[in-house]
Amino acid sequence: MPFGLKLRRTRRYNVLSKNCFVTRIRLLDSNVIECTLSVESTGQECLEAVAQRLELRETHYFGLWFLSKSQQARWVELEKPLKKHLDKFANEPLLFFGVMFYVPNVSWLQQEATRYQYYLQVKKDVLEGRLRCTLEQVIRLAGLAVQADFGDYNQFDSQDFLREYVLFPMDLALEEAVLEELTQKVAQEHKAHRTVMETACTWAFSSWGFS
Repeated sequence: MPFGLKLRRTRRYNVLSKNCFVTRIRLLDSNVIECTLSVESTGQECLEAVAQRLELRETHYFGLWFLSKSQQARWVELEKPLKKHLDKFANEPLLFFGVMFYVPNVSWLQQEATRYQYYLQVKKDVLEGRLRCTLEQVIRLAGLAVQADFGDYNQFDSQDFLREYVLFPMDLALEEAVLEELTQKVAQEHKAHRTVMETACTWAFSSWGFS
C-alpha cells in the first residue's frame, strides 16, 4: 500500500485519485492504520485488508464500526460500497475494528491471532466499563493481563511498573491507598501465573465462565 505518498486532501478523505481513497482504521490495540481502497470497494474488502495486516484468517467473527452523525456506534454493512456508506452515515471516515460475534466456547477459535484479538476486545471492554465484573474478577483479570502483556513475574526487579499500567476499569473511583492495595494484589496474581503460556484470551474467557 502506498503509505509513503503525499496525498491530496479533501474535506473527508485522503484522495489518491478520483477512483481511490484512503481511510483510517483504529485497531483494538489503539494503533491506527490506513487502507487504500477504490471508491467501489465494499466494507468486506476493507475488513479483509485489515485482517491481512493482522495475519488473521477467521474474519467472520469481526467487523468494522463507525460513529454516526448522531454519535452512535454503527456497524459497517460489509456488502455495501464503503465510501458511499460512510459518506451517508458517518460523522468522519474513521473506522474501528472489533469483535462482532462472540463464541460460547473459546475452543471454537482456531487461530492464535483470533484469540489475541478477542483478548484485546475483552480487556478494552472491561477497562472502559462495558463489561461489568466483581472486584475479585477485576484483580484476577488484571493479573492475567499483566502476564500476557509482560511475561513472567521474575523478569522484573520490582512490580513498581504496575503503577503506570492501566489495571482497573476507568469508572472505578479508587482512593490512593485502596489503589495501592489492589495493585499489590494484582502483583500477587501475576506471580501466581508465572510460566503460564496459555493465551490471555483463553483464560480471560474462563474467568467469565466460558468453557
